[in-house]
Amino acid sequence: MNSGMYSALSGNIAAMKRLDIISNNLANANTPGFKKDKMLFESMLAGSANPPAVPPGGTADPILHKDNVFIDYERGPVAQTGNTFDLAIDGDGFFTVSTPDGPAYTRQGNFRLAADGTLVTVDGFPVMGQGGAIRIQGSRVEIDARGEVSVDGNPAGAISVVDFPKPYSLTKSAGTLLLPANPQATPQPAKAEIRQGHLEGSNVDSITEMVQMIETNRYFEACQRTIRSFDEMAAKAVNDLGRL
Repeated sequence: MNSGMYSALSGNIAAMKRLDIISNNLANANTPGFKKDKMLFESMLAGSANPPAVPPGGTADPILHKDNVFIDYERGPVAQTGNTFDLAIDGDGFFTVSTPDGPAYTRQGNFRLAADGTLVTVDGFPVMGQGGAIRIQGSRVEIDARGEVSVDGNPAGAISVVDFPKPYSLTKSAGTLLLPANPQATPQPAKAEIRQGHLEGSNVDSITEMVQMIETNRYFEACQRTIRSFDEMAAKAVNDLGRL
């Protein structure tokens, strides 16, 4: 394959991946606690410092060497809701929730009560406290900055907020849940405070994402035109050589 066409095709593949990421970000622009994804590109050309492996007699084609997707942990906007079970973390850290696959971590704080009084996420996963799941039986629920829960004036546990060493090495699971890339990683208690009646929104900027989508679409189209040009050149060369 012509090296120029190969490079343009690699660009098309990279653009498609980026469009998928942007689309997912936009779909979660209104999801509380959602952290957007970003994609970086690295290309590697043939060179003496790091020559690519090619078959004998072949040529080295410049190709997309690596695409790196990472999570942007920038804090989303915090809005006051007045909802008793809406909680926002003021600072670095994550809520701990219990899933069938083990503990997971999230910044999504729009919790609710299950039928048995357990504080759960929108997906039904129990919110963990320092001594286990938080269970609430009563009418007046107060949660202070340290996460200590009191129901009708009586202690009912303390919500666990933990943090990991930076830079974070976490991967996304279902929804807004995050898991450590290293299963052996041990979270530490966070120094952040909890704000009851507040909710952290998504850190997705819809306008920025739309601009990036337009740019990526134009880049994809430019790669397509390049591929078409090389294809036409190859067809012309074959036709001209056939006349000789």
